[in-house]
Amino acid sequence: MLDGYDLLVMGFAMPHLPEGFATSTQKGYLISAALAGMAVGAIGIGRLADTIGRRRVLLIGLAVNTVGLAASALSTSFETLLVTRFLTGIAIGTITVVIVVLCQEIVPPNRRSLALGLVMVGNPLGTMLAGFAGAGLVSMAGGAWQGMFWIGSALGVLSFVVTAAFLRESEEFFARKDPKAVADPTDAAPQEAIRLFGSELRSRTVFLVFGYTMLTAAYYFVGSWTPQLITDASGDAESGALAGIMIGFGAVVGASLFGAFGLRFRGARIAFVSSFVAAVAIAAFAVTLQGPFALAMAGLLGGGTFAAMAGYTSTSTSVYPVLARAKGYGTMLGVARGGGILAPILAGYALSVMTPRTMYLAVVVPLILAALAAIALTRITRAVEAEVSPMKTPMKT
Repeated sequence: MLDGYDLLVMGFAMPHLPEGFATSTQKGYLISAALAGMAVGAIGIGRLADTIGRRRVLLIGLAVNTVGLAASALSTSFETLLVTRFLTGIAIGTITVVIVVLCQEIVPPNRRSLALGLVMVGNPLGTMLAGFAGAGLVSMAGGAWQGMFWIGSALGVLSFVVTAAFLRESEEFFARKDPKAVADPTDAAPQEAIRLFGSELRSRTVFLVFGYTMLTAAYYFVGSWTPQLITDASGDAESGALAGIMIGFGAVVGASLFGAFGLRFRGARIAFVSSFVAAVAIAAFAVTLQGPFALAMAGLLGGGTFAAMAGYTSTSTSVYPVLARAKGYGTMLGVARGGGILAPILAGYALSVMTPRTMYLAVVVPLILAALAAIALTRITRAVEAEVSPMKTPMKT
């Protein structure tokens, strides 16, 4: 939820910045700063969880997130706010990586998809709650933009206290110290020796990064541009806002459904089906762009895309050995967030030569590519399970 909250907080604060605080161009950098920081945190810092432990890195991330939000609230210039937003983004990227890996390691294998679905509901739910609460808060505070950052900092303090008091380290991380206690022999190898693009892990890394980047680019485009595009196409700002809300609501439903279906089906298979459903939904949405049918397709689009992202997330934590999970998921998430930064910007340029309907139809391409990558990951997942299963049998007997 902290991730979802942080994605929205700058958008609500921006219209209320003092006159001369930042130009329109600089405001764009303020939004991208957090996303760039998330990529750095996911790729560069999150991997430390494979070395010094999940819990320790999570606490560091929560502490930095709290300080970064408080510093944002105290910023008196564009430059200061830009730096603090980047710092907060690094913390959020780190937190997101570690919490997903921990989620998969602290529950029984047959409940991991359900647990992941519950955790991932937090992102769109945090975004929706922040949106509703933020609009009211800024209004009550007379347009004071700092309030949203102070609330985020308070949530960071609460999360840090609860985590420090109740969350323990992953047993799977501890088990990697004893080569006899792990099912996968690569888990016992030194962390530095596990290379994501080495011969053993290269194919799964490439398909995970490529497919998840395609999904993230599609999700960021529809999430950031839909309210504006529908408003332009229909002339009704309310219709644009409603379409955006339906996409967010669909994402909550999609994460919940993944938790349910994930109990029976592999994450990669769910990612394939969901990506294909999202592709059909956005094509249908492009036909009308407004009305009850379009709103239903917007919800289906949000649900399908987010469920597919959950499927990729689940797969990333299951096809890597323990000492490469944070590094593997962090690389996938970080590269995808980088693509997410570019997608809305490129869309802005493309709209000068393309109609909104054509733009939506173009998004079918990355969704189909994500579905094809998911097919390859399904085969890889089966192979990994076949390798690990024989090793588990002697331990049970």
